[in-house]
Amino acid sequence: MDLTFIYSTAILLLMMMDPFGNLPVFIATLRNVPQNRFHRVILRESCFAFLAMVFALALGRSFMRIMHIAPGTLGIAGGLILLLMGIKMVFPAPAVADEKMQDLPEPFLVPLAIPLICGPGLFAILVTIRGGDSSATFLNCLAALFPAWLAQTGILLCGRRIARLLGPRVLDALESLMGLLLTCVAVGLLINGINETYGLQAK
Repeated sequence: MDLTFIYSTAILLLMMMDPFGNLPVFIATLRNVPQNRFHRVILRESCFAFLAMVFALALGRSFMRIMHIAPGTLGIAGGLILLLMGIKMVFPAPAVADEKMQDLPEPFLVPLAIPLICGPGLFAILVTIRGGDSSATFLNCLAALFPAWLAQTGILLCGRRIARLLGPRVLDALESLMGLLLTCVAVGLLINGINETYGLQAK
Protein backbone atom coordinates (compact mmCIF):
# COMPACT_ATOMS: atom_id res chain seq x y z
CA MET A 1 0.00 0.00 0.00
CA ASP A 2 1.10 3.55 -0.79
CA LEU A 3 0.70 5.31 2.56
CA THR A 4 1.47 8.75 1.13
CA PHE A 5 -1.26 8.35 -1.48
CA ILE A 6 -3.72 7.02 1.11
CA TYR A 7 -3.04 9.86 3.56
CA SER A 8 -3.30 12.69 1.01
CA THR A 9 -6.34 11.18 -0.71
CA ALA A 10 -8.15 10.64 2.59
CA ILE A 11 -7.71 14.32 3.49
CA LEU A 12 -8.94 15.38 0.05
CA LEU A 13 -12.03 13.15 0.25
CA LEU A 14 -12.84 14.37 3.74
CA MET A 15 -12.71 17.96 2.53
CA MET A 16 -14.94 17.02 -0.40
CA MET A 17 -17.52 15.48 1.95
CA ASP A 18 -17.49 18.79 3.88
CA PRO A 19 -18.97 17.50 7.16
CA PHE A 20 -18.74 20.86 8.94
CA GLY A 21 -20.44 22.61 6.04
CA ASN A 22 -23.18 19.97 6.00
CA LEU A 23 -23.80 20.09 9.75
CA PRO A 24 -26.33 22.97 9.71
CA VAL A 25 -28.26 21.33 6.86
CA PHE A 26 -28.35 17.95 8.62
CA ILE A 27 -29.49 19.50 11.88
CA ALA A 28 -32.23 21.53 10.16
CA THR A 29 -33.40 18.57 8.07
CA LEU A 30 -33.51 16.24 11.08
CA ARG A 31 -34.98 18.76 13.49
CA ASN A 32 -38.19 16.70 13.82
CA VAL A 33 -36.36 13.40 14.28
CA PRO A 34 -36.27 12.25 17.93
CA GLN A 35 -32.89 12.02 19.63
CA ASN A 36 -33.12 8.21 19.86
CA ARG A 37 -33.52 8.02 16.06
CA PHE A 38 -31.02 10.75 15.12
CA HIS A 39 -27.94 8.52 15.25
CA ARG A 40 -29.66 5.71 13.34
CA VAL A 41 -30.65 8.04 10.52
CA ILE A 42 -27.12 9.46 10.29
CA LEU A 43 -25.59 5.97 10.18
CA ARG A 44 -28.07 4.76 7.56
CA GLU A 45 -27.57 7.75 5.27
CA SER A 46 -23.78 7.60 5.68
CA CYS A 47 -23.81 3.92 4.70
CA PHE A 48 -25.85 4.72 1.59
CA ALA A 49 -23.30 7.39 0.66
CA PHE A 50 -20.39 5.01 1.28
CA LEU A 51 -21.91 2.40 -1.05
CA ALA A 52 -22.35 5.04 -3.74
CA MET A 53 -18.70 6.11 -3.36
CA VAL A 54 -17.44 2.51 -3.56
CA PHE A 55 -19.54 2.08 -6.70
CA ALA A 56 -17.82 5.11 -8.25
CA LEU A 57 -14.38 3.76 -7.31
CA ALA A 58 -15.09 0.29 -8.68
CA LEU A 59 -16.33 1.53 -12.06
CA GLY A 60 -14.06 4.57 -12.45
CA ARG A 61 -11.53 3.16 -14.90
CA SER A 62 -14.12 1.15 -16.83
CA PHE A 63 -16.23 4.28 -17.25
CA MET A 64 -13.24 6.22 -18.59
CA ARG A 65 -12.42 3.50 -21.12
CA ILE A 66 -16.03 3.22 -22.32
CA MET A 67 -16.40 6.99 -22.71
CA HIS A 68 -12.88 7.38 -24.23
CA ILE A 69 -11.95 10.00 -21.64
CA ALA A 70 -8.24 10.70 -21.19
CA PRO A 71 -6.92 11.01 -17.61
CA GLY A 72 -5.70 14.56 -18.31
CA THR A 73 -9.10 15.65 -19.57
CA LEU A 74 -10.86 14.22 -16.54
CA GLY A 75 -8.26 15.84 -14.30
CA ILE A 76 -9.07 19.25 -15.77
CA ALA A 77 -12.82 18.64 -15.37
CA GLY A 78 -12.37 17.42 -11.80
CA GLY A 79 -10.16 20.41 -11.01
CA LEU A 80 -12.79 22.84 -12.31
CA ILE A 81 -15.52 21.20 -10.25
CA LEU A 82 -13.28 21.19 -7.19
CA LEU A 83 -12.43 24.87 -7.76
CA LEU A 84 -16.10 25.85 -7.92
CA MET A 85 -16.85 23.86 -4.76
CA GLY A 86 -13.92 25.45 -2.94
CA ILE A 87 -14.98 28.97 -3.93
CA LYS A 88 -18.52 28.20 -2.82
CA MET A 89 -17.23 27.03 0.57
CA VAL A 90 -15.09 30.15 1.01
CA PHE A 91 -17.95 32.45 -0.04
CA PRO A 92 -21.10 30.53 0.97
CA ALA A 93 -24.55 31.71 -0.10
CA PRO A 94 -26.98 32.61 2.71
CA ALA A 95 -28.76 29.50 3.96
CA VAL A 96 -32.42 29.33 3.05
CA ALA A 97 -34.62 27.06 5.09
CA ASP A 98 -36.67 24.62 3.05
CA GLU A 99 -40.00 24.24 4.86
CA LYS A 100 -40.92 21.12 2.93
CA MET A 101 -37.58 19.53 3.85
CA GLN A 102 -38.01 20.37 7.52
CA ASP A 103 -41.49 18.85 7.55
CA LEU A 104 -40.14 15.46 6.52
CA PRO A 105 -39.96 13.29 9.66
CA GLU A 106 -37.13 11.08 8.42
CA PRO A 107 -35.40 11.62 5.04
CA PHE A 108 -34.36 8.52 3.10
CA LEU A 109 -31.31 8.53 0.77
CA VAL A 110 -32.12 11.98 -0.67
CA PRO A 111 -30.95 14.63 0.17
CA LEU A 112 -28.65 13.56 3.02
CA ALA A 113 -26.73 10.64 1.51
CA ILE A 114 -27.00 12.01 -2.03
CA PRO A 115 -26.11 14.76 -2.83
CA LEU A 116 -25.00 16.21 0.54
CA ILE A 117 -22.43 13.58 1.54
CA CYS A 118 -21.79 12.08 -1.90
CA GLY A 119 -22.48 14.73 -4.52
CA PRO A 120 -21.52 15.09 -8.20
CA GLY A 121 -18.20 16.73 -7.33
CA LEU A 122 -17.14 13.83 -5.12
CA PHE A 123 -18.20 11.35 -7.81
CA ALA A 124 -16.04 13.19 -10.35
CA ILE A 125 -13.02 13.25 -8.04
CA LEU A 126 -13.35 9.54 -7.23
CA VAL A 127 -13.42 8.69 -10.93
CA THR A 128 -10.50 11.07 -11.57
CA ILE A 129 -8.36 9.56 -8.81
CA ARG A 130 -9.20 5.98 -9.74
CA GLY A 131 -8.51 6.48 -13.42
CA GLY A 132 -5.52 8.78 -13.50
CA ASP A 133 -2.90 7.60 -10.98
CA SER A 134 -0.80 4.45 -11.06
CA SER A 135 -0.90 4.32 -7.25
CA ALA A 136 -4.69 4.47 -7.28
CA THR A 137 -5.41 0.78 -7.03
CA PHE A 138 -8.85 -0.13 -5.77
CA LEU A 139 -7.46 -1.21 -2.38
CA ASN A 140 -5.45 2.00 -1.94
CA CYS A 141 -8.47 4.13 -2.85
CA LEU A 142 -10.69 2.13 -0.51
CA ALA A 143 -8.10 2.47 2.27
CA ALA A 144 -8.21 6.25 1.76
CA LEU A 145 -11.98 6.45 1.44
CA PHE A 146 -12.87 4.49 4.58
CA PRO A 147 -11.12 6.69 7.21
CA ALA A 148 -12.42 9.84 5.48
CA TRP A 149 -15.95 8.43 5.53
CA LEU A 150 -15.50 7.31 9.15
CA ALA A 151 -14.36 10.79 10.20
CA GLN A 152 -17.27 12.57 8.50
CA THR A 153 -19.74 10.05 9.97
CA GLY A 154 -18.34 10.68 13.45
CA ILE A 155 -18.65 14.44 12.99
CA LEU A 156 -22.25 14.13 11.82
CA LEU A 157 -23.15 11.74 14.65
CA CYS A 158 -21.96 14.38 17.11
CA GLY A 159 -23.57 17.11 15.01
CA ARG A 160 -26.01 18.52 17.55
CA ARG A 161 -23.37 18.59 20.27
CA ILE A 162 -20.73 20.13 17.97
CA ALA A 163 -23.15 22.79 16.73
CA ARG A 164 -23.98 23.81 20.32
CA LEU A 165 -20.33 23.77 21.36
CA LEU A 166 -18.77 25.65 18.43
CA GLY A 167 -21.60 27.90 17.33
CA PRO A 168 -22.38 29.09 13.80
CA ARG A 169 -19.39 31.45 13.48
CA VAL A 170 -16.79 28.76 14.14
CA LEU A 171 -18.57 26.34 11.79
CA ASP A 172 -18.51 28.97 9.06
CA ALA A 173 -14.80 29.60 9.66
CA LEU A 174 -14.01 25.87 9.44
CA GLU A 175 -15.94 25.56 6.18
CA SER A 176 -14.09 28.55 4.70
CA LEU A 177 -10.73 27.05 5.71
CA MET A 178 -11.61 23.72 4.11
CA GLY A 179 -12.76 25.59 1.01
CA LEU A 180 -9.40 27.39 0.77
CA LEU A 181 -7.50 24.11 1.00
CA LEU A 182 -9.83 22.56 -1.57
CA THR A 183 -9.16 25.46 -3.95
CA CYS A 184 -5.40 24.87 -3.67
CA VAL A 185 -5.89 21.18 -4.51
CA ALA A 186 -8.11 22.17 -7.46
CA VAL A 187 -5.41 24.42 -8.93
CA GLY A 188 -2.93 21.55 -8.68
CA LEU A 189 -5.31 19.19 -10.48
CA LEU A 190 -5.87 21.75 -13.23
CA ILE A 191 -2.12 22.28 -13.75
CA ASN A 192 -1.42 18.53 -13.80
CA GLY A 193 -4.34 17.90 -16.18
CA ILE A 194 -3.15 20.61 -18.60
CA ASN A 195 0.44 19.34 -18.46
CA GLU A 196 -0.69 15.77 -19.16
CA THR A 197 -3.10 16.73 -21.94
CA TYR A 198 -0.66 18.93 -23.84
CA GLY A 199 2.54 17.10 -22.93
CA LEU A 200 4.00 20.01 -21.01
CA GLN A 201 6.82 19.53 -18.56
CA ALA A 202 6.54 21.22 -15.16
CA LYS A 203 9.61 23.33 -14.44
